[in-house]
Amino acid sequence: MKRTLAIILIALLWSCKPALERGNWNKETYEALSAVIAGSANSGAYAVFDCDNTTIIHDVTHTLMVYQIENLKFASAPEHLFLDGLGDVDFPLEGLGISAREMGQSLADEYYSLKENWSDSLFQDFRARFLAFYSSIDANYDYGTLCLWEPSLSVGFSEEELLDLGRESLSHWLSQGRAWDEEWTSPDGRFTGVAHKGLVLTPEIQDLYVSLSRAGITPYICSASPEWLVELFCTEFATGLGVPAERIYGIRLVDNESGSWSYDSTYRQPFKEGKVACIDNYIAPLHGNAAPVLVAGDSGGDVAMLTAYPEMKAGLIIDWDKGGEIDELAGRCDGRYISQKFTKQ
Repeated sequence: MKRTLAIILIALLWSCKPALERGNWNKETYEALSAVIAGSANSGAYAVFDCDNTTIIHDVTHTLMVYQIENLKFASAPEHLFLDGLGDVDFPLEGLGISAREMGQSLADEYYSLKENWSDSLFQDFRARFLAFYSSIDANYDYGTLCLWEPSLSVGFSEEELLDLGRESLSHWLSQGRAWDEEWTSPDGRFTGVAHKGLVLTPEIQDLYVSLSRAGITPYICSASPEWLVELFCTEFATGLGVPAERIYGIRLVDNESGSWSYDSTYRQPFKEGKVACIDNYIAPLHGNAAPVLVAGDSGGDVAMLTAYPEMKAGLIIDWDKGGEIDELAGRCDGRYISQKFTKQ
């Protein structure tokens, strides 16, 4: 009798539990998300999340690059002069005044010099020059080129070595317990760049994933980071999200004859409009070709999937004041597009 009463009491308490914890959600966003969960529960619905700066604070690919820079952990990338995936490398880069080939050669030279004979000033120049190069690629090439160039910094590692490198980076940055930005400037002041350090999974986002799953709404991740790295993060480090590898879509790369990487041509890469294609081709067919009830993103790379589905009940924008179309969506606050600001600690 006592056991039966205890079970009934636990059931009553659970039934009183809100579908989504209030946490630090702002009022409008909390109410809209709660309404999506309540209105779509146990209907076979699904939600699609971006990874970087949406599911987590900061970017798994950028922080891997920063980890490689700080620990001088490159395999054959220096032999390729850090130029894989760039195409034309001989025009002057706006903002730098020199070509990508010249910049890549200088980075390779400094890398090998540092490996042979450490120098604090040379290291400061190397890391600042590297981030200046990264920013210049972002400014001078298209978004898809950047999405290929960053992963190409890991060419030359075996599959197991690459996984170990990813584990080292994720473990290091998650253990910091905070996310912050750090400016790197070369000793002569010529080169500067901002390193985004740390990875943080907020309790609000983790609870949102759990609340969706508990309500029978299946969460997926569609990311412009390498699929293997997002899978590693979700399956070994952020297991509380409850997203298995088969529900994660990211950039897929293949080895080519030159020993570097290229995009897998059999798969539509999920950046910008490719995220819509990913949803339509791989996710929606598992749900009767229905549109997602919730889409979450943070940048211009997510605008396409946030605006592609008239039937979508809510588009969640994690607002980092990035400007452009994503800020316009975040500013609507019309019940369908909702936004949330998080702070770096």
